[in-house]
Amino acid sequence: MNVVVAAGLVYVFQQADWVGKIIVIGLLIGSAFTWSVMLTKWQQLRRTRQSGEEFLAQFRRTRDPLHLFINNYEQPDSPLYNIYRMGAEEVSGQFGSGRKVAGGYKTFGETGTLAVVEAEVDTAERAVVNLDTLRGTLGRAIDQEVMTLESQVSVLSTAVTAGPFLGLLGSAWGVMHVFASMAEQGSVRLSAVAPGISAALLATVVGLLVAVPSLFAYNWLAAQIKQATMRFEGFADEFVGAVERNYVTN
Repeated sequence: MNVVVAAGLVYVFQQADWVGKIIVIGLLIGSAFTWSVMLTKWQQLRRTRQSGEEFLAQFRRTRDPLHLFINNYEQPDSPLYNIYRMGAEEVSGQFGSGRKVAGGYKTFGETGTLAVVEAEVDTAERAVVNLDTLRGTLGRAIDQEVMTLESQVSVLSTAVTAGPFLGLLGSAWGVMHVFASMAEQGSVRLSAVAPGISAALLATVVGLLVAVPSLFAYNWLAAQIKQATMRFEGFADEFVGAVERNYVTN
């Protein structure tokens, strides 16, 4: 049955004129591209979730929110790590070469370790992190990661919109071509017009085959990206809270 259907589709395609064939071929190429985007984004979102869970596990094992940064921990394939790194760099930049905190003086050594020197530090002299600046830095980092996740998703939106219209264009062109042929030949037999009508409708079918999967994939990806954004924002709040507890003088 599948062979018969495939042979029928090939026959119908052969009956189309060059305009109809170009439209169908273009839609098929577009379909292949949209499926490539779907698979790529699915893999990217899966890696984002898995790497995020791994990074959070590492981050929550430490009491100092800058511990991973100070000890040169890296996980560049994790958006959460990239957000964390930008936040940690901002905090480190505010401290400069060292920072005064309760019970001592913490500074970054050349070896990447955290040195703690016991000292009597007056509360008024303790360094205070500007949390508003930190939140702004984390917000920009989140925006960058969300833009990365959203890249190429617009291709699916375009396919949803353009696919049916291109299919309709191919069908309208094919029907117009059939009626023009009928007028020239003076024939209205079904056997004479059926191949042309079938070829015209093929473009609509292919257009829908492009649009329908793209619609479902677009909605699913949008929901997954929204969830990822919420995880990013949740981690940013968690990081700011940890910095406030450890480094901000009340």
